[in-house]
Amino acid sequence: MREEHQKFAHEGLTKALLTALEMAVEGDETDRERYGWYNGLWFAVKNLSAREAAKSLGPGRSSVAAHLDHVRITLAYTRHVLSGDEEYSADWAGSWKIVSPSEAQWEEIKVGFRQEYEALRAFLEHEPFWREPGLSAAINNIAHAAYHAGAVRQILKG
Repeated sequence: MREEHQKFAHEGLTKALLTALEMAVEGDETDRERYGWYNGLWFAVKNLSAREAAKSLGPGRSSVAAHLDHVRITLAYTRHVLSGDEEYSADWAGSWKIVSPSEAQWEEIKVGFRQEYEALRAFLEHEPFWREPGLSAAINNIAHAAYHAGAVRQILKG
C-alpha cells in the first residue's frame, strides 16, 4: 500500500479527538453546558497541594501525583507516536514511584502535565494527517487519561 494511503485526515475526526481530550483533561462540572457532569483530570488536581497530591487509596497504592505524572508521560508518548517518532521512550515505571512530592515537585509535575497537554492539543490541531497506529494510540490514550481522571476522583473521595 502506498504511503499516502496509510495516512488520512478528517475534520470531524480531528474535532472529535480534541473534544474527547478536552473532556478528559479540562472537564469541569461547574460548566454543565460545555461539559455536562464530567470532571477531567486537570479539574481534579489543579488546586491540590502537594500533601493532597500524595493521597492514595492505601499503602503501596498509587498517589494522585503518580497518576498525573503517568498521564503526562502518556500524552507525550501519544504526540510522539502521532508524529511518527518510533524512537521515543518514556520512564513508565518511574512515574508510579512518586509517593509524597514536595510542593516544588508537585508544581513541576503540574507544569509538565499542562505542557504535554497543550503540546498534544496543538499537534492535533495543526497536523491533521496521521497513520493508523498513531490514531489508535490517540484514541486509546485519551480514554486512558479519562480513566485516570476517574481514578484520581475516587482517591480524593476516599
